[in-house]
Amino acid sequence: MEIDLREPVQLGNTTQWIRIRAANARNPLLLLVQMGPGLPMINEVRTFGRLLSLEDDFTVIYWDQRGCGRSRRSGNSARDLSIKAMVSDTEQLLAMLCDRFGTPAVVAGFSIGATIAAQAAARRPDLVAALVTAGMDIDGAAAEKHAYEFALATAQARKNRRAIRQLAAIGPPPHLEARQFATRARWAANFGGVRTGHTYNSMLRSVLVSLLRSPDYSLADTIRTIRGLTAAPAALLPEQAALDLTHTLTSLNCPIVMVQGRHDQVAPASSAARYAESLQAPAKQFVWFEHSAHMPHLEEPGRFRELLAKVRLGLPANA
Repeated sequence: MEIDLREPVQLGNTTQWIRIRAANARNPLLLLVQMGPGLPMINEVRTFGRLLSLEDDFTVIYWDQRGCGRSRRSGNSARDLSIKAMVSDTEQLLAMLCDRFGTPAVVAGFSIGATIAAQAAARRPDLVAALVTAGMDIDGAAAEKHAYEFALATAQARKNRRAIRQLAAIGPPPHLEARQFATRARWAANFGGVRTGHTYNSMLRSVLVSLLRSPDYSLADTIRTIRGLTAAPAALLPEQAALDLTHTLTSLNCPIVMVQGRHDQVAPASSAARYAESLQAPAKQFVWFEHSAHMPHLEEPGRFRELLAKVRLGLPANA
């Protein structure tokens, strides 16, 4: 790496952490906005490097957002945890990066990170060369209903009595308590609705292993990060349930490429396709990943890397 830096940044009232990596210092900027909420991103350097090799084409910014990962070191990092605050953080970070490197950034957001990135891009399109979203959270109520019905129907079809019992106990959404959300998320993941071939526990183990192997996290950081995996979703549940981009974010002034896994059961494909049709943008593309669920960048990494390379060159993502 010609650039490999880990450093703190002051965003609002919090100290947050980024890691900047590039094989060539002249590579265009790529800011990664992680899914979650509560999941760190700096720990993904090794996995992203192995699967995607983004540093060959971009100056990649890995960022532990407010309330997660290394950014939980700050005593106030989890205070004022809201989508509004996280959008403001994204806007401020983009302004810092663009001023430092002298160019707007490609922004890739995943799940709720895509939602946050899109709202920041709407506020400061001058900072965004292109927006790439994967499994963007669009309609909170529809997503909750779809995920619950998918999990319950699959449990019944498989005669999984434990799943049926737990899902019946929480009842249909809205699920505004952390326990309800965790139960729904666990069974949607176990039945393949989040990442094909993975369960809730296997994904959690992957996060833990990546934290323990990463040179960027102490044992105390790892413990704080694991706590953030439950604290952040609990804090944001009401906002996520009320999310409705079809009415609150109807246009963008930057190019957007929406990536959607065909088998996504937590950010349903039907909502994404409808939103893509209605969204106004100077350039807009909607790309299906046929073999993916909610994490197409990790389920079909070769294709996702190719898509980002085309975005970098200004080529059609589906070409």
